[in-house]
Amino acid sequence: MSSRRDTAQSAPLDEDETNQNAASESKPSNPFKMPSDEEIFSLRDDERARKEEERKKFLSLPVHMKTTWSSRASTTSKNILKDDDEVKNSGLDKRSAGMKTTEQMLRQERRREKENMTDFIEKKRQMFLVQMSLDTKRAEIRKLEEQAQQREEALRKSEAMLEEDAARFESFLKKNDQNAVEAIRKAEQETKAKQDKVQEIKKLNAQIAAVKSEMTKYEESLEECQAYKKFLDDLTPQEYIKDELEQHEVEKEEMRQKRKADRKALRAAEDNKAEEDFAAEMEALKSVKGKRPDAKVLQQKEVEYQEWKEQKAMERKVEDAEDETWDPDEGRAWEVPMYFTRPQQLLDIFAGLEERNLFLIQNSQETEEQLEELKQRLETTKAKMNEETEQLNSQISSLKSAISAEEMKAAALRERANPLKGQHESESDTETMLSHLNRRVTEVYERCGFEPDSSLGTLMMLANIEARLEEHLSAIERMPQEEVEKAEKEREKERRSRVRTEKMAAQKKQQEDRINKSIERSKAPVQKKTGKPVMFRAPPPVTRKREKDIKEERNSDEEDLKEFLTE
Repeated sequence: MSSRRDTAQSAPLDEDETNQNAASESKPSNPFKMPSDEEIFSLRDDERARKEEERKKFLSLPVHMKTTWSSRASTTSKNILKDDDEVKNSGLDKRSAGMKTTEQMLRQERRREKENMTDFIEKKRQMFLVQMSLDTKRAEIRKLEEQAQQREEALRKSEAMLEEDAARFESFLKKNDQNAVEAIRKAEQETKAKQDKVQEIKKLNAQIAAVKSEMTKYEESLEECQAYKKFLDDLTPQEYIKDELEQHEVEKEEMRQKRKADRKALRAAEDNKAEEDFAAEMEALKSVKGKRPDAKVLQQKEVEYQEWKEQKAMERKVEDAEDETWDPDEGRAWEVPMYFTRPQQLLDIFAGLEERNLFLIQNSQETEEQLEELKQRLETTKAKMNEETEQLNSQISSLKSAISAEEMKAAALRERANPLKGQHESESDTETMLSHLNRRVTEVYERCGFEPDSSLGTLMMLANIEARLEEHLSAIERMPQEEVEKAEKEREKERRSRVRTEKMAAQKKQQEDRINKSIERSKAPVQKKTGKPVMFRAPPPVTRKREKDIKEERNSDEEDLKEFLTE
């Protein structure tokens, strides 16, 4: 709106400025200077236009106000003044009337006085300048009036535009108010409808919850009933189930036979009716009055009847096949009727089960007692065996230590006796030692009271000796402790005396051997050594086993002995 007003106001202002510039350009800057040719011609055109306008105005005057040129020239100043008043009254322009009066006065004065040429030119010049200034002022006035009219028109247009904008703004506000009222009304309706729907949803949810609770109750009761039914089905005798299934199969077969019989009766009735209809139709065709029966028609009827019979036969075959595979249960699983119809049946079954349970409980109690006794025996046996194994292990360890000591002594003695023997003789020594050990074990085996048996090996004889030793040890454990200690002391005394006698005999034998050797050396002839003494080759290095290897061999021997004893 403001842009329209600015444009409407700026348009007349621009036109005023252009008119003022044109007037300033058309008006000479100095009135006492001769105008140019262009200005003179423009003034002449303006004067011509002014005269034409005066002529038109004169023509538009009423008849009584019109005068001739001679009457206008001979008028006095009084008449001129009178004419001026009339011109004013008639609504003519004051300035044009003043110009007319001045012209008339000048003309009258020109007639009265005779003037020279210079004064006349000067007066003409002044008249021209005055006329020119008047014309410029008139043009300026017209321009200002036009500008005022344009501004008034622009103001009217801007006012009209403002009124139009105000009307449109008011209509927009009214429409906006109407839309707001309508939106509020619709919102209220929607909120009301929403509240109604929410209430309805709450009611439906409450109904759904109630239905679900009922469904859960029914499902729980159904599960409970199914559990009871399963329990009763498990208690149902298998003979009853078998009899019911057989009875059901018999009933199904009876229903199939009944269906077949009904279908046969219907087929017979249908065949009889078809034959009667065919016979009646043939009789009707043959008994037409005045006409002979057409053989083609009769033959066609017979062919149609035969085709109908064949079609029926095919359909009946299909129906018979369906009857054979027809299931009266229609694919549904048939449930055996409930066996229990009276509570007494359950009580009888429970009584029988209770008797069986009591019998089983008694058997289980007896079995548990026997199991407890066996466990106790097993514990005692385990304790005894553990004690015996501990004793045997201690004896085995002592024997192993003694054996290892003896072996070390034997190895040391062998090294002393044969320091120059090679390693190839160790195998033969081992064989001789094993044979000697076998002889000694055989002697001990016979002393223990066993019969000599050449098929038994050294290990088997040792195992039998250990078994006999365990028996004797167990017998010793059962004997009184005092007698055992007394017998041990006597045996120890006998062993010491025997060892002492053996040692003395060995020393005596060694002494005798030394004496015999010294006697032989004294009796032997003296051999003189001549020449360079014989240098013997250095003996091969003796490979002595490390203590670690000896311990590993001992451990392996002990493990073998343990495996043998455990077997």
